[in-house]
Amino acid sequence: MWRYAFMIGTGQNINRKRLSASWWLIGAVLVSLVLIAPLSVIAKSLISEAGEGWKLISDLLLADYIKGTLIMIIGVGALTLIFGVGSAWVVTVWDFPCKRFFSLTLMLPMAIPTYVMAYGYSFVKYDVRDPLMIWVRDHWGSNIMSQSTEAFNHFLAILVLSFALYPYVYIAARIGFAEISGAYIENSRLLGRGLMRSMFSVGLPLARPAIVGGLLLALLEVVNEYGAMKYYGIETLTTGIFVSWTDLGDKDSAIRLAGVAMVVVFFIIVVERVLRGRAKFHAHRASYGNLSGPTKTSIGSFIAFAFCATLLLLSFIIPLFRLALNAFHGWREIDIWKLVSGPLGDSLLVSGIACVVIIAAALIVTYAKRLFPNMLMKLLGKLCMLGYAVPGAVVAISILIYFSDIGKLIGSTGSDISLTRIMFTLTPIGLIVAYAVRFMTPALAPIEAGMGRVSKSMDEASSLLGRSSWGGFYRVHLPLLRLPLLGALIVLFVDVLKELPLTLVLRPPNVETLATTCYGLIQKEERIADGSLPALILVIAGSLGVLALHGLIRRRTLY
Repeated sequence: MWRYAFMIGTGQNINRKRLSASWWLIGAVLVSLVLIAPLSVIAKSLISEAGEGWKLISDLLLADYIKGTLIMIIGVGALTLIFGVGSAWVVTVWDFPCKRFFSLTLMLPMAIPTYVMAYGYSFVKYDVRDPLMIWVRDHWGSNIMSQSTEAFNHFLAILVLSFALYPYVYIAARIGFAEISGAYIENSRLLGRGLMRSMFSVGLPLARPAIVGGLLLALLEVVNEYGAMKYYGIETLTTGIFVSWTDLGDKDSAIRLAGVAMVVVFFIIVVERVLRGRAKFHAHRASYGNLSGPTKTSIGSFIAFAFCATLLLLSFIIPLFRLALNAFHGWREIDIWKLVSGPLGDSLLVSGIACVVIIAAALIVTYAKRLFPNMLMKLLGKLCMLGYAVPGAVVAISILIYFSDIGKLIGSTGSDISLTRIMFTLTPIGLIVAYAVRFMTPALAPIEAGMGRVSKSMDEASSLLGRSSWGGFYRVHLPLLRLPLLGALIVLFVDVLKELPLTLVLRPPNVETLATTCYGLIQKEERIADGSLPALILVIAGSLGVLALHGLIRRRTLY
């Protein structure tokens, strides 16, 4: 009799474990649907009939939008490679004065949003009212003057965006170079090659996957950029989306431009995959961390120091000094308490809620993939990362149209309390959902990597001890994921804090963040002194996050 009772009890225990595991699967599917479904609006609009507004835009403006976007992608891509790879190689391989200082501070420009970097360089912005442009007009005519102004603004925008985005390549290249065995470089130098030739023949090929990954993130940020492009008067697909949506009120044209922007993004990704081909990359780690060695000459040491100091001066110190100077001149006219209780409080609250929601969703998807390692879960995991490859303006408009259509389906749009009104007017729920769609990748990537390092035997041991999937998650996986979770939380907080296009479209009227405040004061009202203080607070908050991120990266690399 006791055997039957034991069998029944064992069967009930197995059923409970299966039921608890199924809840993870259901949660992961629901999270994936919430993240993926809004982007289907773009595909739907592309196959529908175009309106008159889109026909005019496609005939007159689309070519200029695509041209401007491609110019910025090519220019920023080239400079970020030079700045990021060059500084990473110097800091990793050479030994020179203040090396530890530069290894940290060269990451700090990552804390400065691109539009804030543009405001920091406002003193070198040229337009038709400048004496130089007037002189060009008097000697060569108005057409040459207009072209000169446009070319200068493009060059300045490329330079400013490169200063703000090169840390993506710098961090990735640092990690890639640090994982290369010192024996490779030593052998290259024994064959008569210097450090520069060794970088091109040995370092770059072995670190290429990491470098290309960082470059891809930087280029995606270029496509997403709105504030700096608007400030310099550069027409791109993202600025075209805002013009169609806010200025012209043409929803159809805005969503079709969003579709074109997605095509450009996927083209960038496909080109990277094609260039990679079937190549395999392997870095032997037997001599891990042995790349750094003393520079042979004082000239080399001076060049390394001068390069890093110049890059830090142009990318961080000058814009930070300009912001601090402007904030000092305008702080008397700003209500500090209103700024702290309003934009700063809203930024911290919205960013904190968004980070918690995104981390929780990423944990659900990642643990469900571990419990159910099938093709469906792998596909859902990849689709959840799709939003990071989509510009923020595209995500915002897609979500707004998607939930508006849902409101029409349930027939509540005519009432005072509709689905769209609750999510996008009365509460910041829609903004939080948009952040989740946009920034799920920075949360999923480190959590998946951390969970991948947890042995399957730990799951089996937890199951043998009678714990369900929930118990195994809380007792085994969650404690082991502390560092990946902290890293993901830091990156998410900095990204959400800096995000401008998405926040501009979806923020409720009673929510004002630091990003929208400094954009509104500087760009719309041209009050640079008043807008510099919230911009400075934004940079300081982001810098604290970057410093914390540096502490985590230091566990994996040797300085």
